[in-house]
Amino acid sequence: MDSPQNPRPVVGLLGATGVAGRVALAHLVARAPEAGADVVVGARDPQRVRDLCTGRGIPVPEVVHADVTDPESLRAFVRRLDVLVDLAGPYTRLAPPVLAACVAEGTHYLDLAGESPLAHRTDRHLHGPARAAGVALVHAAGFEALPADVLVDAARRHAAARGETLRSADLVTSVRTPPGTGFSDSVSGGSVQSLVEVLRDREPALVADVAARLPDPAPGSGTAADPDAVRRAGPLRLRARTAGGQVVAAMSPLAAINPPVVHRSQALSTVPGAAAHPLAFREAMAMGRSGGPRGVLRFAAAEGVAAFQALVGVATRLPHPVRARLAGVLAQVLPQAGTGPDGDLLTGWSWTTRGTFTTREGSAFHGTLEAQGNPGYGTTAWLITELALRMAVRGVPDAALGSSTPALALDGDLAALLPARVRITVG
Repeated sequence: MDSPQNPRPVVGLLGATGVAGRVALAHLVARAPEAGADVVVGARDPQRVRDLCTGRGIPVPEVVHADVTDPESLRAFVRRLDVLVDLAGPYTRLAPPVLAACVAEGTHYLDLAGESPLAHRTDRHLHGPARAAGVALVHAAGFEALPADVLVDAARRHAAARGETLRSADLVTSVRTPPGTGFSDSVSGGSVQSLVEVLRDREPALVADVAARLPDPAPGSGTAADPDAVRRAGPLRLRARTAGGQVVAAMSPLAAINPPVVHRSQALSTVPGAAAHPLAFREAMAMGRSGGPRGVLRFAAAEGVAAFQALVGVATRLPHPVRARLAGVLAQVLPQAGTGPDGDLLTGWSWTTRGTFTTREGSAFHGTLEAQGNPGYGTTAWLITELALRMAVRGVPDAALGSSTPALALDGDLAALLPARVRITVG
């Protein structure tokens, strides 16, 4: 980042005209002055962003030309920033030059990517260079996978404050929706198009491997960096079940997105004792009460979710020509990235993640994450922008440098998420 005459940190935004981008733009422009930061938006068509702001009553920030296919304009834009929020997907195809520019220019990077091939390549090829450059590269900094990652980290720190070590985390998320909500209103178009990009990618995706993102794997060590120990402690579970009188299904949109992030945080955590042991992590989505005829139907629906996600796992292991053809079909029929709801369908939602935690010393305690807004289109944009502001103003700890995670970048600062309408309590 190169801004010798501007003492205020600068947060940049790419992808401001998509659904999540528009929400992030409005939130970032409103919050940045209060947080003590400036905003610069990069766009292929700067006037389109200015017109968007005028039409929506958003104060017009500085907007500059930046095109991910034009290295010169991209580098010039990134050079001015402390932190970049990248909402220009699909990420597997568009993010690599942006990541490279951020490492080259010393700029922290955040996106919403749940695309496992991209995350694996970032871990494998950019972790070392980014650490050397003093840069944090954070994928999945929205609804996937920030809430789960940060809630588990809060529990990890709570246990450590009592002189104990977290052993297990069992999370269940419930979403309360406005009347008349449809599928495309519930799941981000960007999230489902991420699936298309995973299928289209030439590198087979390790979507069912919860240990896929471990740093410096240490087989046989029994630590949080031991792939087999992690898989035994927290295998990916898709089958429907009942818990606390509720039918629970595999986490949506894909149960395989969050666990590798959570386990990477565990392995890289500086919380005393965390990296020495694998975490037994389980996560699910509540479908409603389990009793009566409706409970039977909910259980059947949860099994349908499991079957769909299992098929996704099978599809990612097909030969590439077959996957590419399948991706082409799905790209046409699934909700598109950058499309989605507006108005009340963004704000008339609330959701809660409840966690049950145990420690290696035998204690048990609970934690809760309470949030307002549509998780796929609203909260996700507020979360990533608040994390970006926190990183820009407060800096990034050494443990979060390199190919990082939301929890490592947030560094336990739960209060930083309050302006994103997210409150976390543990204990």
